[in-house]
Amino acid sequence: MLYILLFYIFLFVFSIFVLFWFNYWMTSMLTSVNGCKFCDIVKNKKELQLKEKPTCVVVNDIKPKAKHHFLVISKQHISKPTDLTVADVPLLEEMERTGRELLREHLKKEGEADTVEDMLRIGFHLPPLLSIHHLHMHIIYPISDMGLISRKLTFRPGKVFKPARELIEQLKEEAGVPDPLEGNPAKDDMHEKIPAQAIT
Repeated sequence: MLYILLFYIFLFVFSIFVLFWFNYWMTSMLTSVNGCKFCDIVKNKKELQLKEKPTCVVVNDIKPKAKHHFLVISKQHISKPTDLTVADVPLLEEMERTGRELLREHLKKEGEADTVEDMLRIGFHLPPLLSIHHLHMHIIYPISDMGLISRKLTFRPGKVFKPARELIEQLKEEAGVPDPLEGNPAKDDMHEKIPAQAIT
C-alpha cells in the first residue's frame, strides 16, 4: 500500500514538472513569433501602468495570488533572471524599491500602518517556470492569501522562485563585490521601515 501511495505521489510531482516544461517551451515559441507582451506594455499600454520609473513600470498581475500582487517590469528587455550580471544590481534594487513604494501607497489608502515583512514575498521565477521571457519581479502581499500550491510550490523560495534580495547578493558574490555590512549587526535589518504616513 505504501509503495502504491509513493508511486502516485511521484506521478503527481512528475506531471507538474512536465507541465512546467511544456509551458516553458510554448512560451518561448509564442514570444519568438508574436513579440514580447511586456515590451508592448512598457511602450504602448500606459493605461495598465500603476507606477513608472526610468528603469521599470508596475502593473497588476492578471492572475493575482494575493490581495496585492504586482509585477515590476524592466523597461530593458532581459529574457530571464539567469541572464543578469552584477551590472544589473542597480536595476534590481530600483525594481524592488518601486514595488515596495506602490505597495505602501496601497496599504496607506486602506488604513494599514506599514508592510509586515514576514507577509511579503518579492522575487523572480526561474526557468522553467517562466510565463513570459521578459524580466519581471513579483510583489505579493500578504502571502497568507496565497493558495497552498502557490505558497508551497510555485512561489516558494527555492529552485523555481528566487527572492530578490538573494538574487542581488548572489550576483554581488559571484562578481566578488565585498559586502560593506559584513560583520555589522545592521546587516540583519535589510529593509528600512518607512511609515505609511511618510508617503505623500
